[in-house]
Amino acid sequence: YKSNQLGVQDSFGGMIQVEGAWYCASLPEALINATKDFRDGVIDEPLYRARLKERWGYLILPKARPDADGHVRVRCPAANPCPVLRCDLKPQSVSIKTQGKKRVLVRPEVQAHPPSICTQQSLTVPPEAGAKLSQELLYQSDRWHAHYATLRNSVEGFNGFIKDGAHEALDDAERRRVRGVAAQSVFVAFLVLAANMRKIASALAELAAVKSGKVRRLPRRRRTLSIESWWPEAVPAAKATPPDPPLTA
Repeated sequence: YKSNQLGVQDSFGGMIQVEGAWYCASLPEALINATKDFRDGVIDEPLYRARLKERWGYLILPKARPDADGHVRVRCPAANPCPVLRCDLKPQSVSIKTQGKKRVLVRPEVQAHPPSICTQQSLTVPPEAGAKLSQELLYQSDRWHAHYATLRNSVEGFNGFIKDGAHEALDDAERRRVRGVAAQSVFVAFLVLAANMRKIASALAELAAVKSGKVRRLPRRRRTLSIESWWPEAVPAAKATPPDPPLTA
């Protein structure tokens, strides 16, 4: 996310969207601005991770799978069944069974005018609500990092592959001297096709070499000597300079 996309991104039925996910209406400000504070250097990484973990405890929970049109039924984390938070706006969540769970500090404006997510046991969220910046995985979670790193590396690797000046040279506009977005899009499509075919041909050639036993020997890695290997074994001692003869009258 860009710096202007951090914090509260959207709202629906009293829920607030923070970095792609829906949260309780009374999510604390410190948890809302966790990523912004981390990028600005206000908090360090351990505290940032701790605040993210605490923030995820306020997540709005799905009650059913999305229907054919993308509408999904969700519930407040303090709603029945099995509340994971204690909230005064959901009296059934404040009981002996939930004594060990975190209590929500309800905002004054939410207490004065409870939104739909606080007054109902569940709420239907349409597919267009928060769709611009929503994410299936929790932003900065372990699963998010695993998927993002793999996909990002694949994309960047292919970008470098298709920009090779000896082949497609996608970033060289001099190779496509034509005006117009439509014409450029057609040329780019052909270049991507050529790059994909080059990858397929390379993979087939490598597979054939492995099957035939004629695998090209990889070049040996050049050993790099450290600076310590160039140091002299011993520094020769400086020769003593004889003292000057005494001055005579």
